[in-house]
Amino acid sequence: MKQANSCAVLSETDLPKTHHAANYANHLLSELGCLEQVSALSDHPAIAWRRSGLLRTTKLMLPVPLTAHVDGVLMALRALCPKADLPDSGALLMGERARLRKTIRNGRQCAGGYGRLMDTANGRIAVNLVREDDWGLIPAWLEDAAEDWDGITKIVAKKDTAFLVNRAAEIGLAVAEDKLPDRPKSWVSIKRFEKAPRKTNPLIVDLSGLWAGPLASSLLAMCGAKVVKVESPTRPDGMRLGHKGFYALLNAGKDCVALNFRDANDLAKLKALLDRADIVIEASRPRALRQLGIIAEEFVSRKPGQIWARLTAYGQSANRIGFGDDIGISAGLASVMEAAHGEPCFVGDAIADPVNGVHLAIAIQAMLSQGGGAVIDMSMRDVLRHAIGDVANDLSIIAKTWKAIADEDKAALYPLRKPQGEVKALGADNTVWQC
Repeated sequence: MKQANSCAVLSETDLPKTHHAANYANHLLSELGCLEQVSALSDHPAIAWRRSGLLRTTKLMLPVPLTAHVDGVLMALRALCPKADLPDSGALLMGERARLRKTIRNGRQCAGGYGRLMDTANGRIAVNLVREDDWGLIPAWLEDAAEDWDGITKIVAKKDTAFLVNRAAEIGLAVAEDKLPDRPKSWVSIKRFEKAPRKTNPLIVDLSGLWAGPLASSLLAMCGAKVVKVESPTRPDGMRLGHKGFYALLNAGKDCVALNFRDANDLAKLKALLDRADIVIEASRPRALRQLGIIAEEFVSRKPGQIWARLTAYGQSANRIGFGDDIGISAGLASVMEAAHGEPCFVGDAIADPVNGVHLAIAIQAMLSQGGGAVIDMSMRDVLRHAIGDVANDLSIIAKTWKAIADEDKAALYPLRKPQGEVKALGADNTVWQC
């Protein structure tokens, strides 16, 4: 088996190093049908948690090896793309947005400020009001009026958890139950189609926005892919309006096309572009593209070797929306923190997004290395729950032990990355791609 070196930033002190990352990398590679394996040591999960900036953001130690496992995904990707100039650390990717924006969680409020943890009549939920029009849906969700977070909290406290989650799903609000689900047997579902000779510089058409999908396509660009970012001219990627430095980390170097999916002419151009693609990434709700006559299996059937990757909040069978913070709660992170520290809280900053982004990249690259021909489905909750790993019974002891390890670490945080390439304006490359 071909060996690959670690991509994690290793400690230069005598602080502990582990095989957590390599073990996870090898598990992923094996599950994806790859022969490559890795063997190097990586930073202890507690060290990676601190040096990524996640300890500062969360204020508490996470007593599961999530950072090391994400380091492992980068190890696996480097094993498949040994010449790529990939980030040094997967854990760094999890903490860099909060470091750039200087945000931390505040009690039961998430680091980004849009989400809250709330007690219900029989449990606890995360409510994430990210979009401007979400507040207009509150009366329909609660069957009552609430003008602010305090008002929502008071009404939620009297209602049933299942009702709140199901009703939110029906009307399109990001609401998740706080619980630790069982670890899924697999983090990815792959349906295989006809293969084709491997391309070293594949064309990616990226229909996704925000964080997870763009992170995946940016990592694949480092492995040699050409990325065309497709946005709506009326509702572009919301990240464009956020921190410009962070947006650049995810999208610099990509061509940018703007198409109105509701316009018949633009829709025809989109379908033609999708036919040209070697890889398609999309993160819409399951029925959204189908309503436009865009069926992944039909495109992949027509073009041998094409890879279509679909990232959803809760899977293809659930027409639910979700964002990184509330999905983190649905995957069990608040429950883990409550067991460890006596208080539930959001962990990191939209943490499901970077975790899913790196997993999406390795799944696509693995299929590409085998000739493609695949429809990849990933549920963000299931991927994060898988990456959390097995959860021990003595979380409070682990948290104290790992915090002591982190306190012994006096090294600087992992160096922040710099954007590579030009950040292009919305629709800058329509002419180039005949759109």
